[in-house]
Amino acid sequence: MNVDYNSVASAFTNSAQESFMFSNGEALAKLFVFSDQTLELISSKLQDVSNFDQYTIVMTNATFAQFTETYLQYARDSPAMAEDERHKLLCQVTELYIAVQAGSQGDWLAPVMRPVALALCRSAQRAFMATGDAGVYTQAASLLLRLLIDLLSDGSPMESSKKLGSLFVAALLLRISLRTSAAPGAYASKALEVKRMWDLPVFSRRDRTSYSYWLGRYYLVCYYVESARVQLEYAFGSCPEWHYHNKRAILRYLLVANMIRGRLPTQQLLEKYEMEPVFAHLAYHFRKGNLAGFQRVLADNMEFFRSQGNYLILLERTELLIYRNVLLRLSRIQEGEGHGRTISYRDVLVAFRLSSQNLEMDVLEMESILSSLISQKFVLGFLFHHQQLVNLSKKQPFPPIMAAHA
Repeated sequence: MNVDYNSVASAFTNSAQESFMFSNGEALAKLFVFSDQTLELISSKLQDVSNFDQYTIVMTNATFAQFTETYLQYARDSPAMAEDERHKLLCQVTELYIAVQAGSQGDWLAPVMRPVALALCRSAQRAFMATGDAGVYTQAASLLLRLLIDLLSDGSPMESSKKLGSLFVAALLLRISLRTSAAPGAYASKALEVKRMWDLPVFSRRDRTSYSYWLGRYYLVCYYVESARVQLEYAFGSCPEWHYHNKRAILRYLLVANMIRGRLPTQQLLEKYEMEPVFAHLAYHFRKGNLAGFQRVLADNMEFFRSQGNYLILLERTELLIYRNVLLRLSRIQEGEGHGRTISYRDVLVAFRLSSQNLEMDVLEMESILSSLISQKFVLGFLFHHQQLVNLSKKQPFPPIMAAHA
């Protein structure tokens, strides 16, 4: 049923117009909300409105009027809509918000921008869970990219610039880009530009931490392990202790980056954050040079690591390091028996076969592993092919893995 007047719609549009005229972003943020509970309440008050034109006609800015009208439609209809249709309508709201922001000066709309962008990300995730269509992430990433481009194009002084919201949006864009069917870099490249402004004091600790976390995850997917470790270390250290679940989420990825760089977690750290037992098991086999055990644990927990996007990098990047630890343990045994720094191919082959449980490994495969270890400076020494010997350096033959290129 359509009636001539709805007090809620009228009060909403009048308050929105007044807040917009006086550039009051905080007041607008109290109107344009996206929590399910609030949307259900607003929806119940707007069911008798079929056309919001009669209310938004009082607005002096046509783009803002269209944004307000579309938001009210979203608030009225979204609680009863399917997730994919709801997401499409929210994308329209976001697109109109971007147009409103593009026509404004300064950062006064930031209080509205944050909930709009965050709601878009959450809506994309819900729509994907409901439909399995990764296109919803692509659509959200495209809108966030447009939003970020507008923020970065502001040439006003940094203290009052739209750029103040760039770290927040860039973090969301990195988050969404990891979900898109396209290569992450297709959307993340613009988000990476924000890194040059990361250390400016105008950005909040919260925005820096969030950006570093998602940037670290992006680097990890791209196999930039050391860059990922640095970003995740910062995010973990900057996240307040009372954000226990956030620190635990960061630690899941930091443990992977650190392991690939040769840093293993202590049992105390794993217990403090109640990490999944698989991390302790992996660290144990890594330290002992048990490749077969490590890969067995990894295979048993394949779905867990695949859900994080870490399975392949753990499988591929740890194998050589575990062989390094095998050679390290073998060299200590040799030294203890008075054989010095020279190890025979035969002994290395036996050790590698035992570690990998690959009894078909031959000398050529073993020698290629040794060559990779030496060429990547995980081990310092020389191979004597004809004599079938490994001659380890007298000075620190096993430098820290962190010191080697990865």
